[in-house]
Amino acid sequence: MSLDIFQLVKERCLLSNLNVRTEMHGDEREPAVDLNFEFSGANNLLLKLHPDLRGAFYRADDTKDLATPDHMPHLRFPLLGTISWDLEIPRTRLRIHDVDDPANDVVLGGGKTNKFKLTMLDGGTVKWHFRCQFSKPDEDSIAKLMRVLNQAVPVSLECADEEVKPDNFEQAEQAGKAPMSEAREKAESLFDAPASTLELSPDDVVDATYIPEPATNVEPITKAKRGGRKVAGALAIE
Repeated sequence: MSLDIFQLVKERCLLSNLNVRTEMHGDEREPAVDLNFEFSGANNLLLKLHPDLRGAFYRADDTKDLATPDHMPHLRFPLLGTISWDLEIPRTRLRIHDVDDPANDVVLGGGKTNKFKLTMLDGGTVKWHFRCQFSKPDEDSIAKLMRVLNQAVPVSLECADEEVKPDNFEQAEQAGKAPMSEAREKAESLFDAPASTLELSPDDVVDATYIPEPATNVEPITKAKRGGRKVAGALAIE
């Protein structure tokens, strides 16, 4: 199963527990943090874990609803209780959004998500519980997390099959900027390319050894009539 199926986009989650601890990295102990989240959502979110999971635990109405044929509100096993889903997402990035100022968002990367627990309720609602773990959180992030403990906050959770590069935010920002003009691209390529690889067109070449020939048939003029005034040092070119 592809790991990029499970993701959350500004889902309101309760940060139910925050555990600050240490873990071994080589021969040294480094800070780490465990975050436990809870939220409730429609049972179609089960498709984020497996395409057949909802149909395994829910069924549609006995009288088919033509308006919403995909609606499956009834539990197949009402006494099932909470189940565990043994999934660990090895590379995740978490963003806890600040509703007042996006500059104060808490962003943690390079972590993992696990400990999924699902409580399925009749009527089509599922209660979710999951844990995110991160190494080497900075002190500012920990302080912000403490302030939202036991509060419902918008959470975005992303996962990837490959490690996320740290400059992804900068790349996304650059992608939104206007492209360079063709003239600027050409100029920058000339500066960046090695001198031995430059290919210039004849219009781009300037002969630095060129010396203009002196004009011929030039006679000094000692006098010039212009309204009766004398102009000294003027030249007349035939």
